[in-house]
Amino acid sequence: MQIFKYQLKLLVRDRSMLFWTILFPLILATFFNLAFAKLSRTESFEVSHVAIVEEKVNLSFKTVLNALSQGDEPILSVQYTSIQQAKDLLKNNDIDGYILVNDELKLIIRDNGISQTILQSVMDNYQHKEKTMQSISLLKPQAIKDIVVQQNQDYFKSQKLSSLDVTVIYFYTLIGMTCLYGGFWGLKITNFTEANLSRQATRLQIAPTSKLKASLTGDLAAFICQYIAIVILLLYLYFGLGIGFGKQIGYILLMSAIGSYVGIVIGHLIGRLFHCQENTKTTILSSFSLFCSFLSGMMVVDLKYLIQEYVPILAYINPVNLITDGLYALYYYPTYERFFLNLTILCFIGFILTVFNILIARRKVYDSL
Repeated sequence: MQIFKYQLKLLVRDRSMLFWTILFPLILATFFNLAFAKLSRTESFEVSHVAIVEEKVNLSFKTVLNALSQGDEPILSVQYTSIQQAKDLLKNNDIDGYILVNDELKLIIRDNGISQTILQSVMDNYQHKEKTMQSISLLKPQAIKDIVVQQNQDYFKSQKLSSLDVTVIYFYTLIGMTCLYGGFWGLKITNFTEANLSRQATRLQIAPTSKLKASLTGDLAAFICQYIAIVILLLYLYFGLGIGFGKQIGYILLMSAIGSYVGIVIGHLIGRLFHCQENTKTTILSSFSLFCSFLSGMMVVDLKYLIQEYVPILAYINPVNLITDGLYALYYYPTYERFFLNLTILCFIGFILTVFNILIARRKVYDSL
């Protein structure tokens, strides 16, 4: 217990460690929120105003117009007028255009813009589908019946999902990167326990204390520090910035715990593999964490999906991506298969890295202390 308290005091007194593991993720989250606040809101375009001049009744086209002008978010605002009224409305910019309905449809506009493009798109899509149906009816009339029957069949089960917001990937990646920052604590503990790295470790090696016990208590101290940093970040993201995580708080804390442990053992591994100064090891660990975060979509969110599609092996060996994808799946998917798959792979990575660390530590022999 005394060794645990000693190592915990050494960790929490390191101000640079506290900055990089606690304050830096909070600062980065704040900048992310400022940058993506407008993007995360659902931006709706203005309704296109159109006048319909019916010189000939077209029931199918009228049905399409009714569908597009109703609902919570209508695309069109439709009014039926005479040709002269339509011209006056267009001249006064009260409408974006008007449609002459006869044997053929004709759109009349004055300016070019988003609203006019929407009207043209509606016209083009309707005319294309109308010509397709006419061609099918001439070649094979029975096919029309089959198409109508198939359109009325529901092959999918509706599932209400949370509103999709791609920008949360950046915040989930930040959590994954912060978990890997546990490697800073792991690197410190390695310096405290390896006799050739610090004077504290030399005294520890010659003390009548179990080396395994010293290592385990150090890992426990590092894990407590890292997990507190993760919890602070989660609280800030949820209550301070309003980032959605769903209601499965237990699974989120579990994923964060495993991710923090993986970060710590990565720090151990870097500390034992590289024979260089501590600052150089810190740089290597920072570069590795940033590279994993980059592949997970922190800088370019589309990169995450490109790697998943073309180089999936990188997605499954990247701890940051496993954490990011697990949180994303937990929030948006109704089942837990994908979450537990990521969690299992993360546990396996942690186990393999732990074995490597044990093998490397057991092979070390000091000629003199």
